[in-house]
Amino acid sequence: MLKKYFSAGLLLWVPLAITLWVLESLIRWSDAVLNLLPPELNPEKLIGFEIPGLGLLLAAAVILLTGVLVANMLGQWIVSRWEWFLDKIPVVRPIYSGVKQILATVLSDRTQSFREVVLIEFPIAGCWTYGFIVATPGKETLETLSATEMVTVFVPTAPNPTSGYVIMVEREKLHKTTATIEQAFKFHVSLGVMTPEGALKRTSEKRDASAENQAKKPAD
Repeated sequence: MLKKYFSAGLLLWVPLAITLWVLESLIRWSDAVLNLLPPELNPEKLIGFEIPGLGLLLAAAVILLTGVLVANMLGQWIVSRWEWFLDKIPVVRPIYSGVKQILATVLSDRTQSFREVVLIEFPIAGCWTYGFIVATPGKETLETLSATEMVTVFVPTAPNPTSGYVIMVEREKLHKTTATIEQAFKFHVSLGVMTPEGALKRTSEKRDASAENQAKKPAD
């Protein structure tokens, strides 16, 4: 009984503590950026006292304002000149272009990145884990692999889902699920303890119903 109560307490306090720690670290880091500003431009120096989170708010405001400015023709021209300059720097060019392409893909409204959770056989046959469909390989890749339909799947590592493996696999070898992105990430972070059973059950029921319908077709 004590173990049950202790576990319940851990489930409440540990996630809360980690969340507060992440937020506190983010606020502290963003506020430290304000110290890089000249005293005459530092808001906290002007008003005479510190405001926790002010750096984070200012960063969000700068990002938003920058987006507004580059949305017009003049802003686009400035960005094109800036990128032309960066393109001439050998070390900076691949890093900048790579990061920009990744962000453009993730933030695009048309992309399917991290919107579909699948079960993938990995790392060996008979072993399964959750993955995220992030893209579709190009035509040249499909022709090289003599495949008709393939997808690129990201398989996170546990308990740190920010790293993982990127795999190109035939779509027919994947199992669709109704699990959400949050449920799949919780599965990896919790080392498999938190399994989205509801999603798996619904997926299994759909698969069984589909198989039953296929079995009835010849009889009709």
